[in-house]
Amino acid sequence: MRREGHIIEEITAYPNMSQSFDQVLRGTVRKRSRQGRWLLAHREEVIAELSAQIADGSYYIAGGYRERTIFEGGKERRIQILTMKDRIACHAIMAVVDAHIKRRFIRTTGASIKGRGMHDLKAYIERDMRENPEQTRYCYKFDISKFYESVDQQMLIDCVRRVFKDAKLIAILERFIRMMPKGVSIGLRSSQGLCNLLLSIHLDHVLKDRLGVKYFYRYCDDGVVLAATKEELWKIRDAVHECVEAIGHTIKANERVFPVTEGIDFLGYVIYPDHALLRKRIKVKFARKMGEVKSRKRRRVLTASFYGMAKHAQCNNLFIKLTGKAMKSFKDLNVAYKPDDGKKRFPGAVISIQELVNLPIEVYDFEMGVTTSQGPDRCVVAIKINGEPKKFFTDSKEMKNILQQIKEQPDGFPFTTVLKSESFGQGKTKYIFT
Repeated sequence: MRREGHIIEEITAYPNMSQSFDQVLRGTVRKRSRQGRWLLAHREEVIAELSAQIADGSYYIAGGYRERTIFEGGKERRIQILTMKDRIACHAIMAVVDAHIKRRFIRTTGASIKGRGMHDLKAYIERDMRENPEQTRYCYKFDISKFYESVDQQMLIDCVRRVFKDAKLIAILERFIRMMPKGVSIGLRSSQGLCNLLLSIHLDHVLKDRLGVKYFYRYCDDGVVLAATKEELWKIRDAVHECVEAIGHTIKANERVFPVTEGIDFLGYVIYPDHALLRKRIKVKFARKMGEVKSRKRRRVLTASFYGMAKHAQCNNLFIKLTGKAMKSFKDLNVAYKPDDGKKRFPGAVISIQELVNLPIEVYDFEMGVTTSQGPDRCVVAIKINGEPKKFFTDSKEMKNILQQIKEQPDGFPFTTVLKSESFGQGKTKYIFT
């Protein structure tokens, strides 16, 4: 794929800069902070200043950063936090860059990719295991050790140069990459997308394109490969090691090859061929927090967060046990969309009435007084053809009258019929129920 140019113009376009400003300053806390109040008071000046700096390639992180230690997944991490002004510029740059590099990613990679995430990737794994049980009997699971901290900066810059040819953009991205003395910043908006690009070029496409590995899934620096035999997975394991070591990384010693019936601990779930459960650490952490929190509002927030994970697994009993609330199915809620105009909305594609002539159909409902591009006071008729829902529009007074009479009968709908066409007048055609 050829290199791409004219990216700077997309970044500095006012809609992109304005949207990035609003995205960074979302929420009451940020707006009321000292930085937030100043930025809101000088909104247009800030956007113009950042746009000019990005346009001539001179932008750099002027405000520096502060570091904070967080504990995530049982690990201690130091993340770098920029000023809000620098975050606006970084967001504007990466919103466009991410959109361009996303096209180069394989479909079964997630993490920091718009429109994809852990549940999207989990659905792919479950679908492949369900549809191809013989080809997905065994799993190889691996994790790259200290990925962000040990990224080779020059190799990452080379990946950027393989995708983009705009010298100004490359210079800005190089400053992002070299912000840290070693590796890349965990808290910087650019790190996730560019590191995804690194692994996409040196791992994903090697496995998929060169080696033809069919069932490969990656979420950031964690990967899963499914295959029919252990022998096949051990060969893939050697290829993964070769790819990862070529870019200066190593695979953690906890890698393993095992039958999928043991459950794949991935994406916060333990995924089996026919069901999925929540990872033990998530359950324990939630139960501990619920035991410590006294605030009713905070408990509701925690419950909602836990529900967001539990609803994607078979965890009804667990959810009830830990929260005391039953997890409802949408079917049980008995709700449906109610349009403001009170008109019915029928499923199925619109079909021309001419295409229905001489075909047996089932008419199950209708709605009068519908306005279309053909005019007001039309009638939309809901039908089924071979069990598939369709609908057609008509302005026939005769057909409207007949439908109204049938509606007044206790068991009028649904009914079966065959539409016929009749000629009358000067070459006119009408359609009737028979």
